[in-house]
Amino acid sequence: MCGPIPVGHSADFPCEWRADTVLDDRRTSCTDRSRTARVKMQETLSQLPPLLLVATYLVFWCWEALYAARQRCTGRFRRSRNLAISLVCIAVSAVSGAGVLWLSAAAAARQWGLQPLTQLPDWAATLAGVLLLDLTDYGRHRLSHRVPVLWRLHRVHHSDVAVDVTTSLRNHPIEMLLRPLFIAAAMLVFGIPPLALLLQPMLQLPILVFEHANIRLPPALDRALAWLIVTPGMHLVHHSNVRRETDSNYATLLSVWDRLFGSFTPTSVLPKIGIDGFDRPGDQTIVGMLATPWR
Repeated sequence: MCGPIPVGHSADFPCEWRADTVLDDRRTSCTDRSRTARVKMQETLSQLPPLLLVATYLVFWCWEALYAARQRCTGRFRRSRNLAISLVCIAVSAVSGAGVLWLSAAAAARQWGLQPLTQLPDWAATLAGVLLLDLTDYGRHRLSHRVPVLWRLHRVHHSDVAVDVTTSLRNHPIEMLLRPLFIAAAMLVFGIPPLALLLQPMLQLPILVFEHANIRLPPALDRALAWLIVTPGMHLVHHSNVRRETDSNYATLLSVWDRLFGSFTPTSVLPKIGIDGFDRPGDQTIVGMLATPWR
């Protein structure tokens, strides 16, 4: 005999109907709503990094204009050239980043990598993903100083004759094409969820601009913050033209990696900035920066 007829259904509703059918439908509906909410959240988060970058740029640009720590470089058009090549790199990163995010979503759907095997809750998997991405970036940066072909590309960043907010994204476009390969490899191996890929640049980009800014923090504050994040004083050492100092302080977001892997150099006297032999006016033009790897 049939069970009670569900509200809203006619009397000819199949007798095979069971209460668990409704429960399954409700679970499916909840799952669909949860998936839709997750997609909308990820779409919103994907739009925030450019806004954060612009806001951070403006804050530290104004700070530098009012209270610069070092005498501003008087090189003609230096900052505008840095901004021009930075815009190219931002465009390259946006395209390649979208590709990595798509790959991450595909990997998550197929449960590739180590993370699905751990059965971590979503929040823990996301936190672990952010940490692993930051560690991957540390390793990528360190390799960029050790592998000759990568250093040729990376020295575009280090050949700047001064360090300020416009140095932050001064990179060679080819290097920006290669960086996502490291992220994609880490994502496939570890199964880093898409949400971590969206959150990591939101945390890293403001710190990236902050650490390059030509600002002076009280020494005690700079040293205290450097136990957690990369500070202007800590990162300035990395832009020294003394190679042993250049080959240290590789971290971009969390400073723990330098301390953990023995590459930390404390802030001392103000170093000379740049790379000898790449500080001529012609090296600082757009063409000169793009040609740097082949010199």
